[in-house]
Amino acid sequence: MIKNYLILAWRTLLRNKSNTFINVAGLSIGIAACLLIFIVIRFELSFDTFHSKKDRIY
Repeated sequence: MIKNYLILAWRTLLRNKSNTFINVAGLSIGIAACLLIFIVIRFELSFDTFHSKKDRIY
């Protein structure tokens, strides 16, 4: 059953090449944006973590 779904999906992807390209490009841009946001947030939260009394820094 899964084999039939994969064959159908492959045929649909080959038939609608421009639509497939737009969908894949949008998905990759979205994933890249989420990763970039995660990296920026992690970078901002990592300041002053090397101090021994980091909770007392203003």
